[in-house]
Amino acid sequence: MGLRLVNRIKYRLKEAMQFLAFAFYPKTTLIACAVLLMIVIIVLEIIMKILPPESIFYNIVFALATGAIASLFVSFVVEMAGNYRHNKLAWHELQDYYSAVLKYESYKQIMMQHTPHQRARKKAREEFIAAGGAEETNEYDQPKDIIQTTWEQLPEIIPVFMQTLNDKKEFLSEEEINELECISSEYKEIQFVIRDRILMSSMTYDALNHPDEDYLKSIYPGDVIRNMPAWIRKKLASKESQKACESYAEAILSDAFLLSQFMEDYDISQNGLDNYQDEEDRPKETEESEPEDTDSDEFDFSEPMDEETFRAQNEKFNRQTELEDRPFISWHLSKCCEKISQSISILEKSIRKKPYYGTMIEEFMGCESKPFDGVLSTISYDSEKKQLDKKLNKQ
Repeated sequence: MGLRLVNRIKYRLKEAMQFLAFAFYPKTTLIACAVLLMIVIIVLEIIMKILPPESIFYNIVFALATGAIASLFVSFVVEMAGNYRHNKLAWHELQDYYSAVLKYESYKQIMMQHTPHQRARKKAREEFIAAGGAEETNEYDQPKDIIQTTWEQLPEIIPVFMQTLNDKKEFLSEEEINELECISSEYKEIQFVIRDRILMSSMTYDALNHPDEDYLKSIYPGDVIRNMPAWIRKKLASKESQKACESYAEAILSDAFLLSQFMEDYDISQNGLDNYQDEEDRPKETEESEPEDTDSDEFDFSEPMDEETFRAQNEKFNRQTELEDRPFISWHLSKCCEKISQSISILEKSIRKKPYYGTMIEEFMGCESKPFDGVLSTISYDSEKKQLDKKLNKQ
């Protein structure tokens, strides 16, 4: 009971000291006030040494020096009180933002298999294979790169980042604002690609040319629909159908599973980034090489045709375009995710400078960066090793 009370007191004191650090952040203003007032005090001290002690100017300078010293303490107290209020409010307002960064870092460590438990498991497996055990291959156990982990986390972190940037900018540093704006810019590129893929489907064609006019019955009364001109009814239905397409795109972007399935044919990873060759690097066709035999009329939309033929040719053209653009789009999305991950790394470094959450992230990163550190990793390694030893003995 006494040990528990002592630990509780230590925890409270540690937490109080971390909150007290709010008063000393940022340090720039405090240091500037101290340097400026110290310069003034030193100049006044020099003047006092030059003047005779019995002169009236000496008394005036002495009073100014005393006032400067008092101003130093007052300015520090006022500045520290303002810092504490602002940082304490920021601590409440930026909870979701800090948690998103911390969860992203945690997810990244797990997916890249950098946690102590995973390193222990990997070492135990290597010892098991070196001792003659059979190697078990499982694609789910393979580590993912930073681009893949960032792509999977976009639906979780982007809404929080955008809300923080739009609504809580006054609590962010200039560096954080710049990086969040970079993340927003890269994410807009990703949104454009998703919406572009939707535009290439027959969904958009139907929304523009064959909108669901029956949907208007759930918006307008029956007498209004009955007396509404046909062209207005079609125009309004088309607008509603286009809004539905936008909602469809937002639903995909806001759900990790839907996003991964919708873009499953694209290689959004370091591999997709490295394997893409620009048009200038691709081998160019020589004049002697025979051109491929293509049917020039296959995608000729200039001739009149019925709608079903047009839809079939349009879908075929869109599929071919998608296949041709897939390597570039994979590279483009991978590049966007890479830049987003780099910006988040800068955000992490910026948060580390802040009191309280900076200490939490430092402790978290320190735990993850030390292999086989602590009781948990030791237990994980020992238990994993014992299980593999049993398998080896059975064989």
